[in-house]
Amino acid sequence: MANRTKNDRALRFYHEVLGLERLHYGLWEPDDPRTVVGLKAAQTRYEQHLIDLIPEDAKSLLDVGCGTGIMSQSLLKRGYVVEGLSPDVNQRDPYMELTHGAPFHFCCFEEFEPERQYDCLILSESAQYIPLPDLFVVAVRALTPNGRIILADYFVKDGADGPMARSGHRISRFDQLATEHGFRVMHEEDITDRTTPTLDLARSAIDRYLFPSFNIATEKIRARRPRTVKLLRWFFRKKIASLKEEMALLDSAEFARCKRYMVMVLSRDKG
Repeated sequence: MANRTKNDRALRFYHEVLGLERLHYGLWEPDDPRTVVGLKAAQTRYEQHLIDLIPEDAKSLLDVGCGTGIMSQSLLKRGYVVEGLSPDVNQRDPYMELTHGAPFHFCCFEEFEPERQYDCLILSESAQYIPLPDLFVVAVRALTPNGRIILADYFVKDGADGPMARSGHRISRFDQLATEHGFRVMHEEDITDRTTPTLDLARSAIDRYLFPSFNIATEKIRARRPRTVKLLRWFFRKKIASLKEEMALLDSAEFARCKRYMVMVLSRDKG
């Protein structure tokens, strides 16, 4: 199972280099500074918003795609019984440390074979990585009869195209399969406009720091060996094209055109 040892370098960069404990987009307010400090505040607000959606009678929770464990830690402090799940080998030890040894399931959700049922599953930007309909098939086995899924993630709009439309589930297919597997939407909100400042911040940081630093570092070799540089550009042309496409994914206007960032609460019951 190769996916069990996934090494997400982007998440490692956010956590180890930028010092971000939380690895999701965040929930921005208009007066938040567009800085890393502002992002941290937005991410804390986002986390609290999801916690506020947990039913009052819920006791046992599974944090699906638990990251470094910061949300699980917050939940444990509030008295919940919490377990984490992630296929990323770099998240297991930080999770265990932050949660003081809370149960950690080292696997993909679609491979998960629950030994118990949970009152609530929390999927914070992890649903996009779980194949459909596996997400709902496993959720049915993992939830108590009246259990809930609290989900926050971006979805692709119907009719959207281009690179931005390649990641995330199509919203219509997600809704269709949720209904087919006995789930109904109890709460739904579109927070797209409150998440896109994260993309603007990332794009600004790259334009301001990364590219200038690269240009400075390669200035001498470009001046002394232009033919070598030209050859390297040809040799790495596919990598360069891929990088340009990745940069396009930081376009907040294009994100809003193609995607909807949704917060949902789904119920297992059919009532």
